[in-house]
Amino acid sequence: MEWQGWILHCRAGYEQSLASEATAAAREIGVHGYCRAREQSAYVVFHAPAGDAPQQPPPLVFARAAAGLVDELQGLPEGGRAEAIAAALPPATGGASPWLEYPDSDEGRPLARFCRRFAGPLRHALTQAGVTAGDPQKRLRLLFPDSRHCLAAVGPASGWPGGIPRLRMPRSAPSRSVLKLEEALHRLVPEHEQPYPGEHAVDLGAAPGGWTWLLRERGLTVTAIDNGPLAPDLAQDPGVEHRRTDAFRFRTRAEVDWLVCDVVDRPQGITRLMAQWLREARARAAVFNLKLPMRRPLETVRHALEAIRATGARVHAAQLYHDREEITVYARRTASRNRS
Repeated sequence: MEWQGWILHCRAGYEQSLASEATAAAREIGVHGYCRAREQSAYVVFHAPAGDAPQQPPPLVFARAAAGLVDELQGLPEGGRAEAIAAALPPATGGASPWLEYPDSDEGRPLARFCRRFAGPLRHALTQAGVTAGDPQKRLRLLFPDSRHCLAAVGPASGWPGGIPRLRMPRSAPSRSVLKLEEALHRLVPEHEQPYPGEHAVDLGAAPGGWTWLLRERGLTVTAIDNGPLAPDLAQDPGVEHRRTDAFRFRTRAEVDWLVCDVVDRPQGITRLMAQWLREARARAAVFNLKLPMRRPLETVRHALEAIRATGARVHAAQLYHDREEITVYARRTASRNRS
């Protein structure tokens, strides 16, 4: 199948950063094209006029989800809309169950109701036309910027519609920040590198303890670093050692399995701190956030990730759904043990 480009979901307000990132990443793999990006739309379309784009783009920090563009349908009729979409798409486009998606924006969220109501008729029309009889490892993703405009794409069957994870806030967790770390572990950390019981973690900027709580749920012991108080249950947990000290000054004597950090500080300061821990082999792996400036966020991210890679660490980074004006980074030293 010839891919016309990519559909890329993102956080509203970061369309231009994603467009610049996608265009540069495409150029590096020999694909020349351009992006269509509208402010606050929460998605970007990369067009490859030569039809030579791979189905999936290279990893993009500002993309929540990505899929290979198949077709763009505009001016869909109010009556027979499902049949019109099915007729326009080539057979065997995706897996057995398509995803109907809408932009995660003020303008797009009201389309959630439309997508729910339209899903049944559209699935029936696609099945009748033989459109969804393809590879079960692929997913037909249909993005509706409005009810008469559909962008059709094909991507992996894994992931979440629109790149938005369906995570529940645990009742006993001390803060919603737990969802940020949970999403990071799902999306950025390979299965064989996940935290497991018996490992030891340091949580910089821990209070009130959302990230510490999740690591304890996974069976790790945690040294929580923060001058502020932890939630009462964590403060009394024998698996948590609370050190009331500054996150930038604390060091361990021995190497720890995990370093996690959600400290509010300039990205340059957090980058230097994380790079020091990794370079000095004080942590095997790290998950941390970088707060983004309003100006030149993509340039800030590039410099930060280059500095972390310079320590010899392998790096994955993304602006997650539960992130706001920040990105989350997972770094693992290449000399670390690799579990199978």
